[in-house]
Amino acid sequence: MNWHTPLPLLDTGKKIDLAQPLVALGSCFATHIGQRLQTNKFNILLNPFGTLFDPYSINRLLTYSFTHTLPDSIHDVQVEGTWRNLEVHSTLAATSQPALRNKIKKAVKTTGQALQAAKWLIITFGTARIYRYQASGRHIANCHKLPAGRFTREMATPDNLLDDTARIFDLLFQHNPDLQIIVTVSPVRHIRDGLTTNSLSKATLRLLCHQLSERFRQVHYYPAYELMLDDLRDYRFYQADMIHPNEQAIDYIWEHFSHSFFNQKTQSFIKKWQAILKALQHRPFNPHTTAHRQFLQSTLKKLQTLTGTVDTSSEIKQIERQLAQLS
Repeated sequence: MNWHTPLPLLDTGKKIDLAQPLVALGSCFATHIGQRLQTNKFNILLNPFGTLFDPYSINRLLTYSFTHTLPDSIHDVQVEGTWRNLEVHSTLAATSQPALRNKIKKAVKTTGQALQAAKWLIITFGTARIYRYQASGRHIANCHKLPAGRFTREMATPDNLLDDTARIFDLLFQHNPDLQIIVTVSPVRHIRDGLTTNSLSKATLRLLCHQLSERFRQVHYYPAYELMLDDLRDYRFYQADMIHPNEQAIDYIWEHFSHSFFNQKTQSFIKKWQAILKALQHRPFNPHTTAHRQFLQSTLKKLQTLTGTVDTSSEIKQIERQLAQLS
């Protein structure tokens, strides 16, 4: 008897290879999948501007990255003793305005270079709810805990979102014709505005993803939203806040994503690498035994066989230090 409604694997005809560079931007799914990709030795640039939630903010920062421009300085604000910009996440905060501008400049340059070389771009949209900064009249990415009276809240319309995002995708494909884009909707509920508003927001984003995948043959929708809400569909797959997916849910989505998008060679590497990672995390009860030394030497040989495929220099040094301590 089947106790859930599983989603079939995707078959886009395009597969991700371990050697291909990737960029991931956006909300929680981009972060979770991006971190798994990093752990498994993929060459990925993950959220260089910090976590981003709405399509307009993601589109604007993609534009900056290709046109080598910076967010408007009118959006530089002082919050809790640090300088921040309303168009990027607080992870780019700095102790002075010049330092902030320099951080953002570096992120723009790094992202532009990565997008030129990337074979895959993963974008996760979190909300269609946008905040407009009254001082500039423009929507922003992050309020940085400034007083609510400085902003007005709006719901983005499907037509405007499609026009803005399609324009940016045209720019992306103009600069990088071979780029493949995966779009998805974050399953994390934005409950601050209420569940009914969240439902409208997610529906707007889901429509956007559908329209983009229909318009561009290089755009693929990945159903992380449906996997969480329709496949798993149970509070036991959420963290204590009942909003964010827990590790078990993320593992499930990662497995589905892996088998949908990774080629066979990459899947084989991940299986081998996970066994090595487990060995690296092993903490012996008695490290001064011959058996443990042989275990370390065996792990070292496995790492050395991967030289030239991925960078394992830090892991090799870790094992060599442990062996030196046993001498």
